[in-house]
Amino acid sequence: MLLTQQGTTSRRELAWTRWVLQSARTWEDVVGIVRKIGIHAVDEDHRKFTQFALDLNLIIQALSNRDTSFDNLHRGDEIFRQLLDYAHIHFQREERIMRSMKSPMLHRHLEQHGAFMGMIEEHYENFKLGRLQMVSGLKLSILDWWVNHINVVDYKTFVLGKTKNMKLGE
Repeated sequence: MLLTQQGTTSRRELAWTRWVLQSARTWEDVVGIVRKIGIHAVDEDHRKFTQFALDLNLIIQALSNRDTSFDNLHRGDEIFRQLLDYAHIHFQREERIMRSMKSPMLHRHLEQHGAFMGMIEEHYENFKLGRLQMVSGLKLSILDWWVNHINVVDYKTFVLGKTKNMKLGE
């Protein structure tokens, strides 16, 4: 798991974080393990995207439990598209802010965003092909990456890397 890359986190904290991610159903379940960045729009994006990922997991679980109704299939497709669209919007917002900050982390940050989009797109393709066993690890793979990215990369970029040029209102 990516969360193990944080380095300074104890085994107990990692176990707690994994348990929270595995059992989470709403943003309120994970809010205690996600750092705030201090930029309202970015923090709100993080909340919305996390909830999309959690909602999608509920659909994947239902489908995995053989509740393959057309409603669940359509809802899963709809949430995947929302997840991809929202990730794209969020990453564009972060890029604009990083450019205005003249952040030295911009290139690395954008590479990570691209890799994450690729991971979501791969899960979506598997979903559309009916490969639910391939999608079953979606919640942890997406949330693990997402929370690690917020808590480590976004935190370093937007909190520790603040400059006077940064536009906090974006």
